[in-house]
Amino acid sequence: MPVNWTLADQPGWQTLDVAGADPSGLAEARMWAESQLTALGELHRLDALLIAGELLDNAYLHAGGPVELRLRRTSWPCEVTVAVADVGTGEPRLRVPTRDGGRGLRVVDRLCLVWGVSHHDDGKLVWGRLQCAASDEPCPRAWASRN
Repeated sequence: MPVNWTLADQPGWQTLDVAGADPSGLAEARMWAESQLTALGELHRLDALLIAGELLDNAYLHAGGPVELRLRRTSWPCEVTVAVADVGTGEPRLRVPTRDGGRGLRVVDRLCLVWGVSHHDDGKLVWGRLQCAASDEPCPRAWASRN
């Protein structure tokens, strides 16, 4: 199911206001995300943090900066959704990697079961959903099922 602006107001979402954050504020957002995902197995936590970092960086570099970082974990099935709201109007797209970049969204595409963008009146919400497992469960890797 796609994620949109109003769905993130439903129960279960953890939200951090990052409006106006500079790159050091984005590091704090990553630390906040890590604190929200402690119940996950290490590999899934790292994947989710990588996705959060890529989406935050992309919002900072291409969309005037992030406004909110949102996280939601469901237990059955075990999935984590990472979403970053920004004020940009552009459409995220996969690019051919160059020396100057183009790898971030490819990482998101590779690790996520599904990802997308939802536009709203004040910008957009870019999101990705990952398969996960709790720390004491076997580690099903989303990318293994995509190869």
